[in-house]
Amino acid sequence: MFESISRSWRFATTSYGILWRNKSLLWLPIMATMAAALVVASFLAPLWATGSLAEWAKQMDNHEGLTTEQKVTIGIITFLFYFCTYFVIVFFNSALVAAALRAIEGEPVNLTEALAAAGKRLPQIAAWAALSAVIGVLLKMIENTHERAGALVSAVLGTGWTVMTFFVVPTIVVDGLGPIAALKSSLSILKAQWGKALVGNASIGLLGFIILLPVYLIAGGLAALGMYSQDMKVMVPCFTGAVLLGVLAAAVSGAADMVFRALLFNFATGRTLPPEIEAEDLKLAFKVK
Repeated sequence: MFESISRSWRFATTSYGILWRNKSLLWLPIMATMAAALVVASFLAPLWATGSLAEWAKQMDNHEGLTTEQKVTIGIITFLFYFCTYFVIVFFNSALVAAALRAIEGEPVNLTEALAAAGKRLPQIAAWAALSAVIGVLLKMIENTHERAGALVSAVLGTGWTVMTFFVVPTIVVDGLGPIAALKSSLSILKAQWGKALVGNASIGLLGFIILLPVYLIAGGLAALGMYSQDMKVMVPCFTGAVLLGVLAAAVSGAADMVFRALLFNFATGRTLPPEIEAEDLKLAFKVK
């Protein structure tokens, strides 16, 4: 157990170290968060303004059920929402992976180059976002068929899909493959290096939380101070600071996880690794049944 913790700690410190040396890359997950928020607003605002949300909610609360036309409309809106959300996420993750791959090999990186690298793969990113949206809608439909059984089946399938697609973004960035070819390549890389029966996916999330714990504590303290204060002059800056720190921590954590994914991709494809990381450690990054 201690060996596993030590290995994971090296993964985490290396990933966060790459980010620390290339701080401008932290803007990528922040930009992704902002873009995703705009996507949500662009879908909710028209539905709210036209009264569609209130109408659908009222019909379901009264057990009237939705008409076929309404179900089709909701299905189309859901697909478009998933597509736009996935597109934003994949685009900025592609930029981050492109930059991380350069940083791992000791090459200089900057925000403009990272975004340009993702821009070169716009058709592939859009195609992958479309496929991901289809899968997302299908999983949601399965989950809605039966509250408990559907949620369980959806969770199992969702976990499998997460593992299968682990290297899709790096493959799109490096090789410029379409969605099906990228999925096949991701599976091939996983099987070649870690075998066929994998449990979950590699992550540095827990150790990342520990590294960022001071930031979370400060954010929590500001939120508590704002909650118990009766003065708006105190509440507003406290809650604003807590939200900003939370977004920053989430951005750093997400960016470090993508850098770690780039490290694994370099190992799996025989590319350069940082001197502090041993290939044998990365071989144990995934759990095998």
